[in-house]
Amino acid sequence: MDKIFIPDEPESGEKFNSTESMTRIIGMNLRRARLRRGFSLDEVSSRSNVSKSMLSDIERGRKCPTIAVLYKICEGIHVSLPSLMKSPDKFVEVIKNEELVPHGGVELQYMFRYDINTSMEIHKLAIAPNSEISAEPHGEKIWEYIMVAEGVFTLVLDDDVYEVEKGEAIRFLANRKHIYANRTDSNLLAYNIVYYGG
Repeated sequence: MDKIFIPDEPESGEKFNSTESMTRIIGMNLRRARLRRGFSLDEVSSRSNVSKSMLSDIERGRKCPTIAVLYKICEGIHVSLPSLMKSPDKFVEVIKNEELVPHGGVELQYMFRYDINTSMEIHKLAIAPNSEISAEPHGEKIWEYIMVAEGVFTLVLDDDVYEVEKGEAIRFLANRKHIYANRTDSNLLAYNIVYYGG
């Protein structure tokens, strides 16, 4: 059975007037992401293997982190690098149709990666006939919303099984192991919103 995967990170289109403006924006976004997830500096330090003092300096705009440090932080608290670098006061993003990234019988496209301001991310999910993909529990405060555009979507939560047809939707607290499945002979297309707001 396949596991959930993360496609390659897209490039950030953010433009900065100076190193100082970039440092300030990264600091504000990191603090916002940390507080929205309910993490202390100690918890982020433990998750990312970046010192508490370094994290504090980054949040206060005193230090500009290296790409290696930013990568550790993003991996530790599960945010995308572009989301830490976007200015919160100006933002428009248009997502074009692109190839879905294949992964066995499942294909995934990020429509919108995790956004610090909305605490959510949105995926387009295509599952081939008689295929499935599994995901480990995400946490106690993370919700998922699945909307089915084509086919019949099957969600397995532990021993509970739910079938959702075209035009229907389901939401669930993602604190249990779950399986996204297409148990029919037809293609499945669905949209998945992951909300980290608690």
